[in-house]
Amino acid sequence: MSTQRLAEAIEKLRGAYGGLEAELAARPPRCWSTLVDVVAGGPKAKSSDSPRVPLDQPEQLVKLPVEALQEALKVTGRDQRRAGALQALANWWPGDDPDESWCEDHERRHRELTAIRGVGHELVDRILLLVLGLPAMPLSRAALRVGCRHGWSGLESEYDEWQHLFRQAAELADSSLPEVWWLINRVGRSHCGSRPRCDDCPLESLLPEGGPYEPE
Repeated sequence: MSTQRLAEAIEKLRGAYGGLEAELAARPPRCWSTLVDVVAGGPKAKSSDSPRVPLDQPEQLVKLPVEALQEALKVTGRDQRRAGALQALANWWPGDDPDESWCEDHERRHRELTAIRGVGHELVDRILLLVLGLPAMPLSRAALRVGCRHGWSGLESEYDEWQHLFRQAAELADSSLPEVWWLINRVGRSHCGSRPRCDDCPLESLLPEGGPYEPE
């Protein structure tokens, strides 16, 4: 684990990309509409055919045929493949203005979300972080590739070790976990796909001697 090097990387990425994307920063926490955006993506299409399904009313989504929800997501440019998971999450959601104690029960919320079909570990942590405001770093494929190739940690590391690494580095870099998540995923999408593209990467100068490690 290399907290110091990751903190330096966070600072470099902030210098290259700026702070947290305004759209992401503006999403209200502990709000169903934010959960919809996190799970299925924000609206990307404007259509004269407004969805008849009220996506902002979870109690209504629970009763719908999944096909109707898929169509509503499609009309707004969201990911219709998330319809089943979104419907299950609507059943899990406690209603308007969730109680603070409910939102802050990290262990219980994590356990409940993990048990929902179609909600993988990375999405669980995105919901905890971006919707409930809890300290969880979503370990996307991009984040793991960046971390492993720079030698900050390895695929053999446990989940809790990765979480500790990102939390400590965020604190050291005077950053927030949502900002760290956004920065790491942005550089991962741009430069750290199945094959690394290190030229012009903001983190190229921080690579190990001899180039990036390859996760096994």
